[in-house]
Amino acid sequence: MRKLPLLLLSLAIISCVHRENVYFSSGESESFDSLSAISQLITAIPLETNSQCILTEIKQVKTTKSDIFVRSGNDIYHFNYNGSFINKISIGDNTYLNKYAVDSDNQHIIMLDSLSMIHFFAYDGTPLYTKNTEATLSDHTVLDLAYHDHFLWVVTKKIAENNAIERWMYKLDLTYKPLEGTRLATVNLGRFYLDGISTSELYVADNKMYVYSPFFHKETILKDTLHLIASGQLAQNQLFPYMDNNDFPAYSLPLILSTRYLLTSYQINESEIANYFFCYDTKNNKSFSMNGFIDDFYHTGIIKELLPLNPYNGDYYFCKSGNDLSKSFPKRDANSNPVLFVVHLNG
Repeated sequence: MRKLPLLLLSLAIISCVHRENVYFSSGESESFDSLSAISQLITAIPLETNSQCILTEIKQVKTTKSDIFVRSGNDIYHFNYNGSFINKISIGDNTYLNKYAVDSDNQHIIMLDSLSMIHFFAYDGTPLYTKNTEATLSDHTVLDLAYHDHFLWVVTKKIAENNAIERWMYKLDLTYKPLEGTRLATVNLGRFYLDGISTSELYVADNKMYVYSPFFHKETILKDTLHLIASGQLAQNQLFPYMDNNDFPAYSLPLILSTRYLLTSYQINESEIANYFFCYDTKNNKSFSMNGFIDDFYHTGIIKELLPLNPYNGDYYFCKSGNDLSKSFPKRDANSNPVLFVVHLNG
């Protein structure tokens, strides 16, 4: 499991808050759990604001041992761990950025556009080369990509001969040559359900890749999670049988696996009643409120979602800006870039 560097704790501009004991005034936590229930250490990184770095909506934050990459709009912004802006990496005004991955070994940013082209950039923003995914994996549409163990991994979908939608996971070298491929199957929840085909993300557990697709509906999440645990389907030998048998499919999971917690979330828009954020503590056999958590560290309000900072799920993040920062960062105004909060989950 990869962790953020210890340098985080020594940089002066970064503030860390430890919590040992927490209480709330009456009514504050009636519908929400406190963030300190799952973490005792939160790291706040105020992202620099200047004329070359004005962030709008933040998406897809990814980290390495020394770098932070933030997608905002159609660009990737590169920061260090004290929040200082380094450079911008742009795919171009006429191309829509879909997903991206970070190759920390070669210091490359790998961008997937909406036209199924993959663009390789150096960390400093220099364009390197481009690959056409359709030329390599014909009849497949790439949904997500990740870099792991010196290889590029992609999850794709294709229309099978019976018009059914199939999803596949491929391992490729850095010239985008396929080396291995396996069909994705859904886990057994003991009931009929529709898999989240529209959302597929690649993560690593036990040094092996898996695909995460969140539940569409929140009503049965706890029951389904308990079924997966009780049936042993989250055990390594059950999750990764394809490693020993290329003819056996890999599994698409409705949960993100971390050392202690199982997480999943579905956020459509602010008013959608179907939105949820589910977190299950496997150590204490406890689930938390699906409305989100209250930030009792920096008092930024409700946290509706925690997202992994990299495919290894060691640490998670949320971002806050504007009025949400008035208590802990009063000098930051509506024109300031957000503050990135790194959540180190309890072990």
